[in-house]
Amino acid sequence: MTTSGEGWTSAVLFAVVILLSSLLGWTRLGQSQLTRPPRTAVVLWLFIAVPSLVQLIFPAVLDALERDPNLIRDHQWWRILTSVAVQDGGPVGFVVNLAVLAWVAPLCVRVWGGSRAVLLFVASQIIFGLFTAFLFPSPGAGNSAATLALAASLAGLSVMQSKQVPALAASAGIVVAGVLLIAVSDAHGLAVLTGTLLGAALATVSPPPGDPALRRGPLLEHGPL
Repeated sequence: MTTSGEGWTSAVLFAVVILLSSLLGWTRLGQSQLTRPPRTAVVLWLFIAVPSLVQLIFPAVLDALERDPNLIRDHQWWRILTSVAVQDGGPVGFVVNLAVLAWVAPLCVRVWGGSRAVLLFVASQIIFGLFTAFLFPSPGAGNSAATLALAASLAGLSVMQSKQVPALAASAGIVVAGVLLIAVSDAHGLAVLTGTLLGAALATVSPPPGDPALRRGPLLEHGPL
């Protein structure tokens, strides 16, 4: 199972996850609330962007921080987490990963609150790193998996809180996209499903702030999320 995310099939499925997650987020928040990015989202983005920029100047940073299953088994456990802060997809992967995070992070921070969003991002990265270090060994780096998981967490949230067919259908679409990614041997599908499950679990034990019954958005016209 690969973590490179290459090919049109993976790209389309990635886009489906981001689009449906965005719709779920807008539905809960209302588009009028989408103003400047929350501080937590900016800090999270900078945490990824700065080491990635440094990597462009000093390529050895990638070697020092990337996920290497052999080195992780040799007790370099930190690579499971540090690999999220460098990019292995070249200039295109660098730009795309940071652009998608810049889109997803503010939305999810607004929905979940800062601490919950960061928890979801970090937990997803750790779980994905464990998967790709031990179950499906694959070297690599980048924030794409954690970003997709964070986006997919909105599907888990909607499943736990919504009774509206459009919101549930969007959530199901995200899950299907994750399954299809796994079917084409793209490990990012594991990240999507992980994010969905973590979102559902967090919505159960620590629901995000705000009353969804007061929100309106593009998926809802006749009822609350």
